Amino acid sequence: MFLRKAAAIIFLSFLMWSCVEVYDVRYRFNATVVTVDGFVINERGLRVSLKVARSSGTDYFSQPLRDCQVEIRRGDGLVVKLSEFEGGVYVAPATFEGVVGQTYQLHFQTPDGKVYESETERLAASPEIAKIYHQYNRNGILDRTGKQVLYSSLDVFVDFKDPADEKNFYLWRWVDFEEQGLCATCEGGRLDSKTKICIPERNSRIIYDYRCENPCWEIYYSSDINVFSDVFSNGRQVQARKVAQIPFYVLGGGFANRAALVEIQQFAISANAYEYYKLLRDQAQNTGSLTDTPPAAIIGNVRNINDPNEEVAGYFGTAGVSKARHFMDKRPHADAYKYLMLGREPNLEPFSEPAPPLFEFRPPLAPCVQSATRTPIRPNGWLL
Repeated sequence: MFLRKAAAIIFLSFLMWSCVEVYDVRYRFNATVVTVDGFVINERGLRVSLKVARSSGTDYFSQPLRDCQVEIRRGDGLVVKLSEFEGGVYVAPATFEGVVGQTYQLHFQTPDGKVYESETERLAASPEIAKIYHQYNRNGILDRTGKQVLYSSLDVFVDFKDPADEKNFYLWRWVDFEEQGLCATCEGGRLDSKTKICIPERNSRIIYDYRCENPCWEIYYSSDINVFSDVFSNGRQVQARKVAQIPFYVLGGGFANRAALVEIQQFAISANAYEYYKLLRDQAQNTGSLTDTPPAAIIGNVRNINDPNEEVAGYFGTAGVSKARHFMDKRPHADAYKYLMLGREPNLEPFSEPAPPLFEFRPPLAPCVQSATRTPIRPNGWLL
C-alpha cells in the first residue's frame, strides 16, 4: 500500500476543523434521491456536500452531484456563491463566517435545471464549555450483544450552563489526536529510501511497516450521533454530559502510545435539526451502526421548488459552536483492552547492513505526510 496522498494540505485541514462532519449513511432507495449535507457555523469555513443516491435491488450507488450552481442566502440580502472544491463538495470563500443571529438558506441548481432550496434557519450561539474531563472505562465498548468487551475507552464529559427561558438543542462531535509511530506501509514490496514510495517485489505478499522520520499524530473523527434537548434542564447547569467514548488506540508492536488529545465541538442546533439527527441516530441504532443500511431515506429540510413531491434526503442548517481540548494520559492504564490502530500488529522491515547494489542501511524512515487524518504539526494542547 502506498503512502497516503496529501490533499490540499492547509485548505482541507481547515475545512475539517471548521465544519460539522457529514454523516455518510447509506439508504435502501427505490428511486434516485438527492442528498444534502452542510452547516453554517460561527467560524470561517463552509462545506456543502451534494450527492445522488440510487439503488438496484440490494445494491446501493452514491455519486457526487457535480457542476451545480450553489449559493448561500443570508437574511440581510447577502448572497455567497460556493465553488466546487472536489466532486460534489462545494465550499464558500475562505473569509466566509456565519454570524450569530443571522438567518441562512441554501439554494442550488443542478446541471439539468432542477432548483432546490433549504428552509431558512437562524444561527444560535452555543454556550461555552465550562469544564471538560475524562474517565477511563476498562469495559467501555461492547459488542452488539452488549455482553463482550471489545475495547476499553476514554469517556469524555463536559459541564456547561444552558441558557434560560429558551429551548436549546445540542449536537456534539469530537476529534482525537493519537501518537503515530508508523508513517508508511508497503504490501508486497519495500519502501524506496529516496522516493519514499513502495517498490513492488515479485511474488512477495509480505507487509512491511516503516517508522516515521519525524513526530507524527494520527487524527480520528467521531462517527456517532450525540444530540441533547434541554427540555428537562432549561436554564440549569448541565453536568457530566457524556460527549465522547474514544477507543483505547495503540500501535502495538512495542510502540508506546502515552497519551491522547481530544477536541470536543459543542454545536447549538435548531429544533428541526435536532429531530432530524435524533431520527438518524435512532435508525442507525436499530440497524447496528451508521455503516449499516437503514430501511429508508430520512427526509430533511431541503425541497425541489418546482416539484414538492420529490423527496430530498439530508439536512442543511446552522450551528453555533464552542470548543474545548482535553489531554489524556494513557500510561496508568496498562490493563486496557486495546484497539490496534493498523487493525493488526505492526511488522517492521528487518534491519540490514549496506549491501550491493545500493549500499544503504535498511529500513528507511518515512515522512509524516499532512492530510485530513495525519499531521506532523504538534497539536495545540499536547503536553508530552
